[in-house]
Amino acid sequence: MGDTCCYFFSMGAVKNEIESKIPNIYVKSIMIGYDMAEDEIRGFIGNANDEVDQVCQMLKSDPKLQHGFNAVGFSQGGQFLRGYVERCNDPPVHNLITMGGQHQGVADIPNCVTVNETICTYVEDLLAFGAYEYYVQESIIQAQYFKDPMEIPNYLASSIYIADINNEKQVKNETYKQNLITLNQFVMFKFEDDTVVVPKESEWFEFFEEGSTSIIVPLEKSVLYQEDWIGLRTLNEAGKLKFLTVPNAEHMQFSLPWFSQNVITPFLNVSIQSPLYK
Repeated sequence: MGDTCCYFFSMGAVKNEIESKIPNIYVKSIMIGYDMAEDEIRGFIGNANDEVDQVCQMLKSDPKLQHGFNAVGFSQGGQFLRGYVERCNDPPVHNLITMGGQHQGVADIPNCVTVNETICTYVEDLLAFGAYEYYVQESIIQAQYFKDPMEIPNYLASSIYIADINNEKQVKNETYKQNLITLNQFVMFKFEDDTVVVPKESEWFEFFEEGSTSIIVPLEKSVLYQEDWIGLRTLNEAGKLKFLTVPNAEHMQFSLPWFSQNVITPFLNVSIQSPLYK
């Protein structure tokens, strides 16, 4: 949100860091749309379901990824990449790493921060009508992972993205679980001092208790986990879930040396050895 695939000072720098640490690696930075300007807009305005579909087609058509790949999602890109795994996973993801992903949604819409002030004005004007209004749900990305703990029935009835990929709807999609449990590792980084994601525990798949904005339900106590709606319990029991912290850090604030030591070396600089990826 507010970034693009390729700014030299942000995602472009991360791409360069990975390439510098792992010789001959192929790194694909996902761009939605035809250029960086559209990519930035699509981080705010659009339909997450359509964007995940585009990514499914984009990755499937890339011959360099045909045997599978490791994936890193930054901020809201984390829950969108997870959507890719659950819905498509062709080619398959080996290790999925999310940096500050809002896996259980957010109880407060993050402030709009971008170099394009016109985008923020448009987004804020629409959100003023209510995140669960049909047109807002269909067109504002942040509304599509908004989860009001005081209005859970409305959330379940109206949410077009996060409630679906979390299998919270009455009818469960078994494919979501079957795809997610093929991961070798699902690694979730939480930013310790995050004030952008509310609650920050969403980055570890935890959220407020229904009817509360202060009580956090641990993942293992949630129905989503206990009934294994998307396979988190299966992954955890197999030792494939990892909950890690970016210490003393606000949302998306990390250095490239830290990223190299804590993400690239342990989770990206590995071969894809599962029979699924041969």
